[in-house]
Amino acid sequence: MPKGVGHRPLAEQVYVRIGRVRRPHGLRGEIKVEPFTAKKENFFVYTKIFLAAQDDTKREYRVSRAKLSGTALVLKLDGCDSRNEAESLQGQKIWLDSRDLPSLPVGEFYLHTLMGKKAHTHDGVVLGRIVELLDTDAHALLVVRGGGNEYLIPAVSAFITAVDAESVVFTLPQGLLEINANEKT
Repeated sequence: MPKGVGHRPLAEQVYVRIGRVRRPHGLRGEIKVEPFTAKKENFFVYTKIFLAAQDDTKREYRVSRAKLSGTALVLKLDGCDSRNEAESLQGQKIWLDSRDLPSLPVGEFYLHTLMGKKAHTHDGVVLGRIVELLDTDAHALLVVRGGGNEYLIPAVSAFITAVDAESVVFTLPQGLLEINANEKT
């Protein structure tokens, strides 16, 4: 089953989006985080993250503490020592250098590793290349472009049949490609 995190377009695939700062927590600069990882416990091992209001301007932070507060994830970042400083981070995206991602068991993969791979169906229909991953409330969507078309394919394990070094094979419900195809002009 694929494990996914938020991602950026293919051309900028150095950082992986792993969450968003929701709001300040308390008075000493802690922040509540909305994680985009399959396991929010992964935040307990991250020592360095990047925050950005815009995708292209990232600022590095050292994580001095990560904890669960009820069901919420709370981080304490070095250099963020007051509620006002924490408020200034509200809404920012949280990124991780892809080299700092935890290892996965055999057969699992991070969705960002699909970027640039050829995409085709289990019966051999070539769709194009996976060029982007979009975050939605329900699940991530893979953006596949090829042959003048753009397809939005849900990045769910039921649709991803096989992944190798060069390609991704999809088994898709009847009609999904026709419904989600957008001609590129």
